[in-house]
Amino acid sequence: MQTKELFSAEDANRRTAWFVVGASWIGLFLHFGSLLVNTFGVFLTTLCDQFNWTRTQVSLAFMLATLTAMLAMPLTGWMADRFGARRPILVCTTIFGAAFVALSMLTPRLWHLYGLFLLLGLVGPGTSAVPHAGVISRWFSDRRGLALGVAMSGTALGGVVWPSASQYLIDDFGWRMAYAILGGAVLFIAVPLLFIFLKDPGRASNTVSQGEVVMAAGLTRIEALRSGVFWVIVIGFFIVMASIQACMIHLIPMLTDRGMSPTRAAFAASMLGLTGLIGRLATGYLLDLLPAAHVPILAFCTIAIGILILSAGVAGTPAILAAMLIGLGYGAEAATIPYLVSRYFGLRSFAEIYSYIFVAVPLGGALGPVLMGVGFDRTGSYQLVLLVCGLMTIAAAGLMIRLSSYPVIGRSTGN
Repeated sequence: MQTKELFSAEDANRRTAWFVVGASWIGLFLHFGSLLVNTFGVFLTTLCDQFNWTRTQVSLAFMLATLTAMLAMPLTGWMADRFGARRPILVCTTIFGAAFVALSMLTPRLWHLYGLFLLLGLVGPGTSAVPHAGVISRWFSDRRGLALGVAMSGTALGGVVWPSASQYLIDDFGWRMAYAILGGAVLFIAVPLLFIFLKDPGRASNTVSQGEVVMAAGLTRIEALRSGVFWVIVIGFFIVMASIQACMIHLIPMLTDRGMSPTRAAFAASMLGLTGLIGRLATGYLLDLLPAAHVPILAFCTIAIGILILSAGVAGTPAILAAMLIGLGYGAEAATIPYLVSRYFGLRSFAEIYSYIFVAVPLGGALGPVLMGVGFDRTGSYQLVLLVCGLMTIAAAGLMIRLSSYPVIGRSTGN
């Protein structure tokens, strides 16, 4: 009887864990990075035309939201570690959805736009991958990589869906109704599902004491910042993110310069996004299968091959294949970083440690496109700067070799 009850409890725990992954998938499909970032450019010219604002004025709102999110990210990570991820996710997702709806009521007063974007930036980290990866990592051990990969694919799919969907809503219903519908999706789809299915492990099962042990196992933020592994992860992914974003931002002008039609170049960019989604799912599986450094090395080398193909000045089908290789590797980043953080530093301060990497690595993504533009302006071609990006990505792959086997820190309450 005891054995039967034990298996029954384990099955229930496993089902609950995968429901948590599903809830996080929905949350990340409709979170700050997926919804706001991917639709901002679609609404930009519409807002300029409606209120006679300049593109600089509207773009400043996005900058304010981004900077606020970066500053709030470590605090969000600390709160998720201290109080559990469920509460900050629910509160921040609710406020995020309400603020998105409020954008439908914008007035010609510019401070109204800035105030709402500041609020969106303040609560954005609570909707992000940082707290979601924390709660998933506490539910899973043996299948943690797969669980993270599945959840993170929500963000990738959002990048494919929301730009086109928001443009469709604007064309058919107007920009105010578009904002209201998108915000309503957060409030009436994401929030209820998160409320029902997103659970912190110690509070959702009969394994409270085990969950408390897992939460206590691992390094503190200070200990992680002092470790060489932390800086290997930060520097390696910083370099690669700079190279990826440089290629993504400049891909369409690069290919049209080489004689491809705008439609064909846009198709290449779409394939990069699609293979990024595939890459996230594949990465999750591989993380559970291969040793520590193998997955980022494989991903970085895949990206480097794609970039080096582009550096040869190709167009047409070879250029599309190169974009797909970059996309496959790009998909690895979202699941690999939180997985490595959970394995090397444990879960004691997981969200806080991950939040610092989550802020640092995108800075490379912001720098890369600028350097790509400078390289083009000085040489009249993308080929030299692409070659440099490819070689730097190979160097980042070499840096990952310094990652040792995972330390034994603790195991989760889940699978």
